[in-house]
Amino acid sequence: MNPPPSPNPFEPPPVGSYGGASAGAPQAPPSSSEAVAALVCGVLAWSCFPLGIVAIWLGVRARRAIRENPSRVGGDGLALGGMIIGGVFLTFWLLYVAMVGVMVLLSILKR
Repeated sequence: MNPPPSPNPFEPPPVGSYGGASAGAPQAPPSSSEAVAALVCGVLAWSCFPLGIVAIWLGVRARRAIRENPSRVGGDGLALGGMIIGGVFLTFWLLYVAMVGVMVLLSILKR
C-alpha cells in the first residue's frame, strides 16, 4: 500500500481559497478623486503655501459629494485627512509669515 501523496509546497493554492472578496460581500465605493487630491495637496502644503488652501477647498467639495452620493463615491476619511493636514500646514505658514513680518518691522523701527 502506497502512502497518500503529500501536498507540493510549491503548488499555488486553489483559486478563491483565500485573499479574495467573496461574492456576497458588499464592495466599498471608489474613493473620490477630489478626496485623493485633497490629501495630496495637504501633504504637499508643507512646501507651498497655497496648497493648504487648495487642500481645504478640495476636502470640503469631496465631503459634500460623498454625503450626497454615499453609494457611488467614497473616501470621506481621505478628504478629512487632507483638510486637517492642509489646515495644520496653512497655520504654520501663516505663523511663519507673521513672524517674518514682525522681524522686518522691528528691524525697520530700530533704525
